[in-house]
Amino acid sequence: MTFSQLPIATLSPILLALTLSQAAGQSALDLYRITDGVTQSRTEFHQVSVPMGREHILADLRGPGKVTYFYITDDSVGKWYPGLVLKVYWDDATEPAIWVPLADFFGAVTGRSVDYQSAVMQINHACFMCYLPMPFSKRARFILANDGDQNFSRKVAYGIDHEQSRAYAKEKSRLYCEWRRSNPVTNGLHTFLDARGRGQYVGSILQAVSRNQKIWFGEGDTIFHLDEKTFAHTPGTEDEYGSCWEDPNWRTFSALYCGHPLNQNGINRMYRWYVANPVRFQKGLKVEIQNQHENGTPTNSVDSDDYTSLAFWYQEGSRKAARLPSFKERTASSFPDRR
Repeated sequence: MTFSQLPIATLSPILLALTLSQAAGQSALDLYRITDGVTQSRTEFHQVSVPMGREHILADLRGPGKVTYFYITDDSVGKWYPGLVLKVYWDDATEPAIWVPLADFFGAVTGRSVDYQSAVMQINHACFMCYLPMPFSKRARFILANDGDQNFSRKVAYGIDHEQSRAYAKEKSRLYCEWRRSNPVTNGLHTFLDARGRGQYVGSILQAVSRNQKIWFGEGDTIFHLDEKTFAHTPGTEDEYGSCWEDPNWRTFSALYCGHPLNQNGINRMYRWYVANPVRFQKGLKVEIQNQHENGTPTNSVDSDDYTSLAFWYQEGSRKAARLPSFKERTASSFPDRR
């Protein structure tokens, strides 16, 4: 497998009919192809206790290999404790490549679960599922941490499927994910990621909380600063996430590559996956989104909104994840002046 194939490799069975003709005539899924890989699975169901300030090892996998599926659930049935944090380390790295709130990683921002189905990520009732391929050469460690304000102890079920194969010993790309919040957005811009090196951006989850529920938030463009060039990817947030045209009462939907599964009381949750059109970069990529209620007019300190995002991308080599804000910062109210 080459670096350029990773984001569309083995994503989900539902993509078979859509991707067989892609990648220069090659099958992106290659479900028919027999390889020298051997599938392993780590499956657990038991009481998991993580006191405040402590960590729990979900899995410590040996490579070379590639994670093909990761799911997790607990007996809170979808309302997640927001103090749980997912940390994933690749190979010999001492810093996590993925360091985000557990629920948010799957799209349940702030722990609030809303069902949706997409090509690479799904929430089905209380089951949180990820199909993003995650290659590693030596080792993959999945850690559950508790940085919240209470001890955690619940029945937890989870599974991690991974393929062991010598083919991944020389694979350089690794999956990264960062969580960022602008509460409120300043200077009319929210940053998703700022990466240096060679890689490709494969998607985002965005939750926008409008401070004025009667004002449409979605006129901001998505801006790519890619290899020292800057350009807008779409003319408006609603275009980037697949809705198009202003409508505060827009119906919710979830599709393979984009969705808007939550629109309630000024809270809008969206996702966009660049699976068929990965955003490739050779030197670096910074992704921003404008917070605008009217085209061409950035919000200011009075009318700006609250944006929370997760960015997913592949990059060669190790990279230290951006600092995850504290539990207090992550869970701060969008409306501090309201009682």
